[in-house]
Amino acid sequence: MGVARSIERRLERLVDGLAAQLFRGRVQPVELGTRVVREADLSRFDTAVGPGAPNAFRVVLGGEPVEAEVLRRVGAEVARFVDDSAADRGWRLDGPTTVELLVDPSRRPAHVEVESRTEPGPRAAWAVLVPIDAGGDPLEVTVNRAVIGRSRDADVRLQHEDVSRRHALLWQESGSTWLADLGSSNGTFLEGDPFREPTAIQGGDRFAFADHPFVLEPPP
Repeated sequence: MGVARSIERRLERLVDGLAAQLFRGRVQPVELGTRVVREADLSRFDTAVGPGAPNAFRVVLGGEPVEAEVLRRVGAEVARFVDDSAADRGWRLDGPTTVELLVDPSRRPAHVEVESRTEPGPRAAWAVLVPIDAGGDPLEVTVNRAVIGRSRDADVRLQHEDVSRRHALLWQESGSTWLADLGSSNGTFLEGDPFREPTAIQGGDRFAFADHPFVLEPPP
């Protein structure tokens, strides 16, 4: 509910200004965002660490032409909604979310056509792992369902011999941040206690991979 309301408020502000021309006689703002998320949901796929979804969308609307800047601004807001929805639903997106809006004057104004695809690429950080021990560098967490470990293929790489190649999984879902051990050799710990099953963590919680403690912080 909170995610849907956030896009409603943001898109309503756009409608009050320059973007009003885009929605005149067309699909309403929240429905547009919902259509794109529905396409992502229908195109979900399984990954080794849970559900993944496409991150690039092409939306064709009918009706009269609209200024390119309006399409760009609304597309950016819808992309934010997809990101918020993916985090709320626990989806992994393997690249930056983009929503390209196009207008086809030959189509009726109510027309909405959404296509999706996966385009790998760098994403902005949603969290930072900050080492508690002196001398370590903060590590950005960019993808949801991030694998933490020693492997070169890990999303967040810890180059310590006592850390397993695929040590733990970190993700957002249902308004919380979760951490789970992936069967590591030397364990994952929260406030000194070992655990394996998905466990909710909060800012300020001290957790460790083997003997390497961290706290989770928002990106700067």
